[in-house]
Amino acid sequence: MHSADNATQEYDLGGSKDATPLSNEELVDEASTQTDHFNFLNGWRFYVVAAVLQLALFLVNFEITIVSTALVSISNDLNDFSKTSWVVTAYLITYTAGLVIIAKLSDIFGRKRTYLLALLVFTAFSGGCGGAQTIVQLIVFRVFQGIGGGGLYAVAFVMLFELVPKNKYPLLLVTSVALAILGNALGPIFGGLITQRSTWRWVFLLNIPVGAAAIACVLIAVPNDYPYQGLGAEKLRSKPNLSSIDFAGGVLMLLALALVITGLNEASSTLMWISGTVLAPIIVSAFAWAAFLLCQWWYARSGSPIQSVFPWSFCQSRLVMGIILNSFFTGTISIALIILLPIRYQTTLGVGPLEAGVKLLPFVLLTSTGAALTGALVKNRRIPPVYVGLSGVILQIAGLAALPSISPANTGVYGLQVIIGLGAGFNIGIATLMTPCVVEHKDLAVATAAGTQFRFLGSAIVVSIATAVGNSLVKARLTGTLTSRQIEDIFRSSVTINGLSPELEQLVRREFDRSFNVQFRIILGFYVASLISIMLL
Repeated sequence: MHSADNATQEYDLGGSKDATPLSNEELVDEASTQTDHFNFLNGWRFYVVAAVLQLALFLVNFEITIVSTALVSISNDLNDFSKTSWVVTAYLITYTAGLVIIAKLSDIFGRKRTYLLALLVFTAFSGGCGGAQTIVQLIVFRVFQGIGGGGLYAVAFVMLFELVPKNKYPLLLVTSVALAILGNALGPIFGGLITQRSTWRWVFLLNIPVGAAAIACVLIAVPNDYPYQGLGAEKLRSKPNLSSIDFAGGVLMLLALALVITGLNEASSTLMWISGTVLAPIIVSAFAWAAFLLCQWWYARSGSPIQSVFPWSFCQSRLVMGIILNSFFTGTISIALIILLPIRYQTTLGVGPLEAGVKLLPFVLLTSTGAALTGALVKNRRIPPVYVGLSGVILQIAGLAALPSISPANTGVYGLQVIIGLGAGFNIGIATLMTPCVVEHKDLAVATAAGTQFRFLGSAIVVSIATAVGNSLVKARLTGTLTSRQIEDIFRSSVTINGLSPELEQLVRREFDRSFNVQFRIILGFYVASLISIMLL
């Protein structure tokens, strides 16, 4: 056990010892007093492993959004539009639900084995997606591709934490976060390029050569007992065994996440909240969440040898809950705008998916820049993390509050995207940097995955609510002016707006613009609550 002084020296991410907000002493009170020693990789192994891990973070997040601009081509080729939305949802459900579970499995079976298995599953089922002959086949393959993608993301981040000492976290980790965010944003652009120049199948098939090269690099460069290479068997014996896996917690978490995302997706696609297909999964999900938390509490109270997939100590830590809530609320803006802004440009300005993706670049690039700057501000300028986080919240609230008042055709909207993106990057970077400093190493994999999981959950909830409200408003306002068939065609593909008379086209685009203004205000209402998460830090 280390003393508080030693632990304070280990935590070196900024702020002075006597700083009131998030001082080092305060962090030490909440942080682990257990220290794990690693033989850190160096030389060519370090650079190869760092590159492969960061490439994986980019690739799996790239895969979330690249398919968005290929959906029309996919539905036309496979002759089934009704199930097209599940091509995205199936991947997102298993990607999100598997993050914490697979991260925990890496504690038991080892980082290298778990990472290789996730990489193999992701690569193999990417090939399956590229070769799918029906929409049902594609959805099934996307389910397994999402499991592999979630595993890659969760394990890659933990391996990065174990690649360098704590005082070198800022540069390596915020760069990794920036690459993951960049992957989310570049997906729609490359999806549009691929479908315009070739077949949609290359959206998935391109992962095969990249995945194969990554597998070869991991086999060669990563030691079998990473990160305890050369430290003897005593470190390996301390790992949890198979009998300690929290199967009940894993199943309940998977069920809870899958059901809530399914219900919300159904609401946004059918525009009906009061229906069995929407309410049933959401209500069952609420009971599953309650059972999950009860299960985790019981393990802690009874002293069970089972290793919880979500340790109850997280719920008792102000800092950990602050980080998780911060991740949840950041997702309500960062990921939500990546999804909604391109749709706004297509429906209100009539641009194609590729141009809409390009117009999103100011937001994405500044989100990545903000995440990268976080390390410099906290480490080099020694600004307490809470101040950086608060600045990020203020920037996002200010930018989002002004967004509905500016036309998407006005170049000023790019300035607002810069402001919002910079703030989002600050908050994502802070959550990433603080996580390894406030949990014990044995819980690091789970804590890292939980932050990402709740960020996607936040986006799923807000996007579904905002989309359902916005689309309902458009449908209601156009009813009586357009026929039901015309309205149905518009919601199937925004390209059909171009076939309307000039007067009707202008009316429809104006109504979509009004609906997006409402959606941005809904997102703003959710995000104001993020001030609570900053207060916890």
